[in-house]
Amino acid sequence: MHFGKCAARSVILLAAFAAAVPSAWSAASDSSVPAEIARAARRWRVDLKDVVISVVPLDGARSPKEAAARKPRYALHADRADRPASTAKLVTTLVALEELGASWRWKTTFYAAGRPDAEGRLKGPLYLRGTGDPTLVVEDYALELRRLAAIGVKHIEGDLVIDRSAFNVPKFDSAAFDGRASRPYNLGPDATLLNYRNLALELIPDREAGVARISALPPLSGVRIPKEVKLTKGACGDWKTKLGYRIDALESGEKRVRFTGGLPAACGPKAFNVISFAPNEYAERMTRALWARDGRTWTGRVVEGRVPADAKPLLVRQSPSLSEVAELTNKWSNNIMARHIFLSLGAKRAADALERRPAPEKPSPWKAFPEGGTLEGSRRIVAEWLAARGIPADKVYIENGSGLSRETRVTGRVMTQILAAGWAGPFMPEYLASLPISGMDGTMFRRRTARGEGRIKTGFLRDVRSVGGYVHARSGERYALYASVRGAKNMPGGIAFLDSVIDWVYKLPAAGKAKPSS
Repeated sequence: MHFGKCAARSVILLAAFAAAVPSAWSAASDSSVPAEIARAARRWRVDLKDVVISVVPLDGARSPKEAAARKPRYALHADRADRPASTAKLVTTLVALEELGASWRWKTTFYAAGRPDAEGRLKGPLYLRGTGDPTLVVEDYALELRRLAAIGVKHIEGDLVIDRSAFNVPKFDSAAFDGRASRPYNLGPDATLLNYRNLALELIPDREAGVARISALPPLSGVRIPKEVKLTKGACGDWKTKLGYRIDALESGEKRVRFTGGLPAACGPKAFNVISFAPNEYAERMTRALWARDGRTWTGRVVEGRVPADAKPLLVRQSPSLSEVAELTNKWSNNIMARHIFLSLGAKRAADALERRPAPEKPSPWKAFPEGGTLEGSRRIVAEWLAARGIPADKVYIENGSGLSRETRVTGRVMTQILAAGWAGPFMPEYLASLPISGMDGTMFRRRTARGEGRIKTGFLRDVRSVGGYVHARSGERYALYASVRGAKNMPGGIAFLDSVIDWVYKLPAAGKAKPSS
C-alpha cells in the first residue's frame, strides 16, 4: 500500500514537471549550433535533436543566487526535461554538503540492556543500529567486533537485533531496474548496511593448470566456495555471464557456490562481486564467521527489530566524513553511497525535529527513530535548497539520489544553475574535489579531453550518456557544463561526442574577444 502511494506521487510529480516545461520534448535549438559541435555530431553519428547542452560562465559571481542567475554562453535544447543518469549525483552531493556539512559523519552503535558479567557473558540481545553509513566494510566491522570483545563481551547469549529504522523506505526490489538483482550497482538502501552485502571473488588464472584460483572475501559461516574454476576458450567479452555463477541451498542449512561455466583464458585476473544473500542472512553469516574465534561464542541469530528505550550504548563507530564519502560517490559513481547520502538529508531533518520537541514530549534518545529518512522528505529539502537560490524546483525531480532511475528528470539549464550555485557556495572546495579529473582519475581516467582542466561527473544508462561539471578553459575562464545524448541509435558515438563538447568548451576564447565557434 505504501509503495503504491509512492508510485502515485511519482506520477503526479512527473506530470507537474512536464506541465512546467510544455516544450520540453520538442524544443528547438536555443541558438545556432557551433561548427565544431556540428562536425562532431556528423563524425560520431549523433542526431543533434537528441542532444542537450548548457554552458554557463562562472567567474565573478559574488553569491550562489547571483551565479545561478547567469545566462548561458551557449545552450542547445537546454529547457528540455532530461534524464541525467549518474550526473544526478551532482545534485545529491552538493545539497548534502551544504545542508549536512562536509564534516558530517554517520554513527553505527552497539546497544545492550546491561553490561557483560565477570565472565564476559552478555545475557539477552545485542542491538546494532546504523544511521546510514555507506562505508562499513568487512575490515571495519571486524574491528568493531574486536572492540566489543575488548570492552568485555565474550559470550553473546541472545540474538543480534539489527535496527534499520533510520531510513523509512518502501521494500526495495533489486531486480526492478534491469533484472540484474545480484549486481552491486542495484543494491537498495539499508540504514545498517554491512559490507554492501557483497561476496567478492577474486579469480586469478593459472594457465598451466587450466584453472583460475579463487579467493573469497568476506568469510561467511556455512558458505562453501570452490577453490578454482576452469579456464575456457574464447574472447574475454562478457566474462561474468560466462562464469555461470550459482548458489545452492543445502539440506544442512549451508550454501554452496558453484560455477556452471568458466573464465575465458583470454582474461587476466578478475574481481567478481555479487549480491547473493538477504540482509539478515548475510549479517548473520558474516558476524558468526568473524566472532567465533579466540574462545568467543554466540548462541543467537540475526533478527530485525528496534532498539528499546532502556538499552544503553556499548560502543559507537563513526564513518569517514561526508566530504570523503562524496568523493567516492562522484569519482566512482557509487550508487548505494548516493542513495544513502540522499536519504540522510531526510533522516537528519527528522532527528532535528525530534530534538526540538518540548522535554515532556521528547522520547528517550535510545528509542528508534520516530520517522526516519524518507525519499519524499529528502526531495522536499532539495526543493527548498533550489528555491533559496532562485532555481526553479519544479524542473528537478530526483527519484532516489543516484541517477539509476528512469524517473529522475532535470533540464540542462537548471543543472548548470545548480553547478553555478555550488561554485559560488561555501563548500565549493570540497565539492570540486569530489569530481573526477578529466584524463586523470575516477570515471574520467581514460577520457583525455581537456586533461587536468575538467572536473566532470559522467552518466551512463542504456540509452543515455551525460556529463556535468566544470571546465577551466585555456583562456583562463571557467564554465559550468551539462551535456547529454539520448536514444539507442546515438549510443555508439555518444561518449566520443560528449568528449568533443568538453573539448569545445575548453577551447572557447575569452568572452567578448571572439565568437565561441568558427
